Formats: sequence, structure tokens, C-alpha cells
Amino acid sequence: MAIGAHPDDVEVGAGGLVAKLIKSGLRVGIVDLTAGELATNGTAEERREEARRAGEVLGLTWRQCLAIPDRGITTGKEYLMRLVEVIRKSRPGLILCPYWEDRHPDHVNASRLVQEAWFDSGLTRVGSRLPPFRAGQIWYYYISGAVEPKFIVDVSECYHTKRLAILAHQTQFGKSPNSTETFLNAGPGSLLSVVESRDRYFGSLIGCMYGEGFTTKSPLAIHNPLALLGVKE
Repeated sequence: MAIGAHPDDVEVGAGGLVAKLIKSGLRVGIVDLTAGELATNGTAEERREEARRAGEVLGLTWRQCLAIPDRGITTGKEYLMRLVEVIRKSRPGLILCPYWEDRHPDHVNASRLVQEAWFDSGLTRVGSRLPPFRAGQIWYYYISGAVEPKFIVDVSECYHTKRLAILAHQTQFGKSPNSTETFLNAGPGSLLSVVESRDRYFGSLIGCMYGEGFTTKSPLAIHNPLALLGVKE
């Protein structure tokens, strides 16, 4: 399960990995915490339709918006329990969410909300109609910036899919006569350009065309060390 504060966050930070997991036969869903209704361009309805199209591009099994107000993400009980319910219902083996440091406060708060919901979803005495469940791992992806990742995934074979999924969010990354220029859609420093440059750089570190970087708060347990022999340094 991949979680983003806004409808395009997962596509930007982990779209390649999501596409790769789906291509390998896994079922993946996305949770958009907000509808992104405060974006400079695009209405909530337009963004909802763009998210649906992006999901089709990626091949998602499901996508859900928790309808938390844009710029209103908190770890209050109401929003926490909304996410706990989704985690317990979907029972993911892996959760992807935004890195805990970012220029956008919603990304930071989303990371905190996911961390708390992940913990509470495994507590028996946290009330819910569903039985407790805690995902095995959380991997943090980068949106606006990046630090040195703990590991990099080769997403070269799925990068075209990632790019199409990002561009499905036309109101954010495209231009029209009525759109306003923002850092998402304007110039060589636009977010899409930054993301592609970052993914090319991460890819170069592992000897491939495109890579997505991730980090974790806990060490990854390697039960089969021989599997690491096929991992490039």
C-alpha cells in the first residue's frame, strides 16, 4: 500500500516501484489522504479524475481518498482511525509513504500520520470493527527533495509508466491557457524535471538508467544473505 498526502505524491516519489511491483504480479493500492483541493490549478473533482486515470496507467488494484482537508493533515484521532481502518482492511505487507522531511508541511504531517497509524493498527485495544494488523515494513520515498537513500530500486523498465502516471495529473504538471505557472509545471526547475534528474542520478549510482531511492527507520532484516550477491554496490 502506497500513501500520499496529495493525489500525485505516490506517482512522483514511488511510481516506478509501484509499477514494478504490479508488473511482478503483486496487488497494490494507493491511499490519497487529501483530494489536493488547495492546489493552485485544478479542482478537487478534476484531481479525483486525474488520480483515477493515473491509477489505470499504473494498474492499481484500488485507490481511495480519505478526504482529510488539504493542509489539514494531523494525527488527531478521527484521521488516525480512518487510516487504521484502511490498513487493517487491506493488510499490506509493505507501506510506502513520504519521507519525514520535506518543503511541504503536508508531506511531513502525512509521514507522521502513517507512522502512528501503522503502530496503532497493530494494537488490540485500539477500537475498530476489524482485527489488529501491522504491516511488516515502511519504506519512505522522496517528493520535493532527497537525502542519501538506504537503498535504490532499478525502475528503468517501468519509468515510462511512471512518467505517464505523473502526466495523468494534467492540471498539476501540464499547461493550458488558463493555468497558472507553479514550481510543478514551469521551467527547467519544475518538479517533473527535478524528479527525472534525481531518478537519473540515483540510477547512475547503481549502474542503471533510472532509480528510485528509499529509506527506512529500522534496519532491514536479511534472512537470505545469498540474495544480496545479486545486488550491485
